[in-house]
Amino acid sequence: MTLRMTPRFLSRFTLFLLTLLVVSFSVSDADARRSSRSSRSSRSSHSSHSSSFSKSSKSWSKSSSPSKKVWGQRDGGGIYGKQKTKQTSQKSSGYTKPGSTQPKQSVAAQKKSSSNGYSKPGATPPKKKFTSTSSFDKKTATALKKKKAAASYSAYKKETGKFKQKSETVKASSYASNPIYRKTKTYSDFDYRTHYQRRNSYYRGRGWTPPRYAYRSRSHFGMWDAMVWWMVLDNLGSRNSYAMAYHHADDPGYRQWRQEADRMAQDDAQLRAKLNELDARVATLDGTPRQSGYLPEGMPPEVALSAEALASKSVDRPTLTLATASPGGNYTAFGTMLKESAPSVDVNLRTTAGSMENLRLLVAKEVDAAIVQSDAFEVFQRSFPKMSLAASEQVALYPEVVQMIANRKSGIQTVQDIEPDGEHILYIGPRGSGTAMTWEGLCLQDKGYRKIRTKHASYDEALQQVINNPRAVMMFVSGLNSDLLARAEAVAKETKKIRLVQVDDWDFNDARDRNWNRIYEFVTIPSKTYPGLQKGFILGSDVESIAVSAVLVVRTDWARQYGPEAMDALSFAIMESKPEIQRRTNGLDR
Repeated sequence: MTLRMTPRFLSRFTLFLLTLLVVSFSVSDADARRSSRSSRSSRSSHSSHSSSFSKSSKSWSKSSSPSKKVWGQRDGGGIYGKQKTKQTSQKSSGYTKPGSTQPKQSVAAQKKSSSNGYSKPGATPPKKKFTSTSSFDKKTATALKKKKAAASYSAYKKETGKFKQKSETVKASSYASNPIYRKTKTYSDFDYRTHYQRRNSYYRGRGWTPPRYAYRSRSHFGMWDAMVWWMVLDNLGSRNSYAMAYHHADDPGYRQWRQEADRMAQDDAQLRAKLNELDARVATLDGTPRQSGYLPEGMPPEVALSAEALASKSVDRPTLTLATASPGGNYTAFGTMLKESAPSVDVNLRTTAGSMENLRLLVAKEVDAAIVQSDAFEVFQRSFPKMSLAASEQVALYPEVVQMIANRKSGIQTVQDIEPDGEHILYIGPRGSGTAMTWEGLCLQDKGYRKIRTKHASYDEALQQVINNPRAVMMFVSGLNSDLLARAEAVAKETKKIRLVQVDDWDFNDARDRNWNRIYEFVTIPSKTYPGLQKGFILGSDVESIAVSAVLVVRTDWARQYGPEAMDALSFAIMESKPEIQRRTNGLDR
């Protein structure tokens, strides 16, 4: 068969090729733009804080610290966190959708065929399943502790290996009464690597680099790091500097350094000249009362003291006041676990009414840390716009699931079946409870929910209403298999009157707080969790719902005050406690 290439055919074929070429170029150009944006975003998300002995005299090594593994998944505006580039977003009904270029259509408008005001967007968000294992476990903590100890020892060997002469071992008792040594604090296990990073950052910040001849000597003299004296010798124009030699002239460690410097100066005319100038400068201070605790202005004790002296100090226990919730709940249970797993931190638990009070206490600096629901941040800031939340370190501990129970005669199988304007009544827990706050958060995200008639009541009263009233629905936010749900399950098995309701409004998938953390996540409650409440016509079925996270919040100013060692101690304690609290709250081990 012969194909005839008519002019009409050739014209259409040419037009087809041109169209294909234009589409291909457009796709390639769009891919290039996306790649460029992704590259910029990646570079931005890896930005880090500089390490320095700034106001708090602490430095941070975010990339190597085990704390990065724990605190790096959420952003509280502090030292750690995702530090993601915030996308421009449109606001609608009180929340933002990332990447949106059109105002969010009202939920009621999306579902025109129904008057109840709720709908599912087209895309299905990923759902989390409850498991009995966790990446944050004791093996991980043990491995990281070993890795940190190895890195610390390696840093010590590398630093001391730079010096040609071996330093003499000096007992800590010989300088234990020195005021500089006494006022220096060490928290958790001493980390040589962090110490050298802090010290070097201090010197770099002042534009000083150790002279080569310093490494022909020793790494320390008595309790003093050798570098502090070599820096004094390079800054003789400052009274603040050479006064160090005057005030500590009788210190055994200083005398050792001066003897060593005099020996080295025998064949180094430049060094000899500096030492002679030092003596002349010091002589001008004769008659000035000597201060055994003197340090140049702005110099932290950790810079002046040797690593060996600091490592010999007993560990100081920083106090951490942690706001939890009512006694007997999961927040208090985790606080107790944390207290037991962090022996180098003095954790004091404070019972409260819950998340909103905890945030108020954080703002007032009455507590150092708190456990709050992930939706509490946005509710709090909208409720109290003049009370600004300070920068914090945050870690999600476990999901708290929104669990709704309805009477089977109501016909309600999902939250979208709840009729507004009074036909149904939703019990949202006692006033001030976490459940009531979560409902307020849902209403902030989608104002259509405010049309549902609600009532505050105790959870036991609400359960009785659901059992006896087909129009009643109750909501409870907690881990799985709580005592309340255990009672509801017993009723469901015995009477077959009540069921678990799906909370599957996927519109909440995009909700984020002001630090760009997700407020909600979607979860799947396995069919065997509540066989009675989840029983279908024949078999049980999984139930989809949303969950908020229980988030441990530590104020950044506390972290800066006590430094990376204290944060690492908390991080290891969290790793060891997290599997236990997750088993307690996911209900799989009950």
